[in-house]
Amino acid sequence: MLHALTGALAALSFAVASPAAAQGTPYPNKALKLLVGFPPGGSTDLAARVLAAKLSQSLGQVVVVENRAGASGNIAAEAVAHAAPDGYTLMMAATSFAAAPAFFDKLGWDPVKDFTPIALVATVPILVVTSPSLPIKSLPDLVAYSKANPGKLNLASPGATTLTRLSGEMFKQVAGLDWVTVNYKGGAPAMQDMLAGLSHVMFANISDVLPQVKAGKLTPIAVTTPKRSAVVPDVPTLAESGYPGFSFATWQAVVGPPGMPREIVERLNTEIRNAMATADSQAQFLSFGTDAATSSPDELSRLLASEVAKIKKIAQSVDTTR
Repeated sequence: MLHALTGALAALSFAVASPAAAQGTPYPNKALKLLVGFPPGGSTDLAARVLAAKLSQSLGQVVVVENRAGASGNIAAEAVAHAAPDGYTLMMAATSFAAAPAFFDKLGWDPVKDFTPIALVATVPILVVTSPSLPIKSLPDLVAYSKANPGKLNLASPGATTLTRLSGEMFKQVAGLDWVTVNYKGGAPAMQDMLAGLSHVMFANISDVLPQVKAGKLTPIAVTTPKRSAVVPDVPTLAESGYPGFSFATWQAVVGPPGMPREIVERLNTEIRNAMATADSQAQFLSFGTDAATSSPDELSRLLASEVAKIKKIAQSVDTTR
């Protein structure tokens, strides 16, 4: 009797365990996690949630967005770098991911070597805005006014180690302008001082300032992308405004742990590209100030390597301790 009962329990245990433990089960067979290194509500978080909803439908498994904010996104990156390479833990990376080696000496991970590139998701234009209290309607206006009033304009920086701050500093150098850089703890406080007239110029992620631009509370004068943005199609590029070759943009992309199987990477890349190609995804991205984009894994790999090198070079030319 005891033998029969033991056998029955063993059979039941096998029946329960075997579906989860079975080898060769088609991917995916359980929920996926998409980590975001920033608090809810920002453009990276919003992009992740739009994509997660699409992937949940196409993959047939729930994709859960998990916010692990802190240390400029480094906490989430650290978690993904050491996760199992099975395709169930992914990250929505932003430009700060590629910028980290330029600003942090002891990371414990490398954005090029310690991650599997999967797909680019969006580009985020950097928008040059000024306070409407100033007599400035264009980039030439800004340059002329700055040169006529040296040291009197404050450059609002969302943070000392942000690409938006670096792009403003680089433009200041290229144009030969005397601006006072004021570093804030994020885009929101920087924008508040812009609205109050305490700072005067800001190179900002377009998603951070778009509502204020639409409300006429900030004046948009240029985008830093090579082409005009679909978000603000009437705003000229820096190149159109007299500064050819000056180009900056932030971006968002999906990456995974190192060593992911190629077939899983290709499956995810296909589903992400399909998701970004839909009209409703593109409309949702535009609503919070980003342009939907796609890439192959190899294209994203080249972008990451290029961005890491470019940002390191820029950071070396700017005093980021101020």
